[in-house]
Amino acid sequence: MTIVQGESVPTKPAFLYLPPPIDGACSYAPVEVAIDSTKKPVLIVIVPGAFTPTCSERHIPGYLTASAIESLKSSGIAEVFIVSVDSPFITRAWGESLTSDADVSVKEAIEKGYVKFVSDAGAEWLQSVGLVGEPEDKFAKNGLRGLRTAVVVDKDNVATYIGIDDKRGVVEKSGIDGVLEALRSKL
Repeated sequence: MTIVQGESVPTKPAFLYLPPPIDGACSYAPVEVAIDSTKKPVLIVIVPGAFTPTCSERHIPGYLTASAIESLKSSGIAEVFIVSVDSPFITRAWGESLTSDADVSVKEAIEKGYVKFVSDAGAEWLQSVGLVGEPEDKFAKNGLRGLRTAVVVDKDNVATYIGIDDKRGVVEKSGIDGVLEALRSKL
């Protein structure tokens, strides 16, 4: 069953995260990161897959601008998770490719962990909230992909916004504009 606005958001299972390289040295051991109750509200942006056309060209780039990050911060968002079902290594490489030419403030947001590209490689968390799309996808691990969604989680661990785009190639409710509109309406 798909999570709905007003329901509690599970903090486990944790996502897998590979921090950005420090002084050119990459971490080869993913760390577990959960939705931290001390860092609320948070934004969780779910994508069907790293390096896929809509995700790479129209969905996530909108979140990776200086103005988007500043708007999210000024709306009170404490942390942003970009979630893919791909391995943590692929997810990090995708984040690096999307931000290679980014503004300094965007790169800083990635380096400081404000924006984290994380993996739900077994789609365990996605299944727990009913946000799995495209079942039986032959290119996805276990045949599962994330459903293109944005979720705002408040300090009480409750979903205050759930924007689902369930049509292939559509980015509206889960995109930066849909999220910022929802955040503005709640202020």
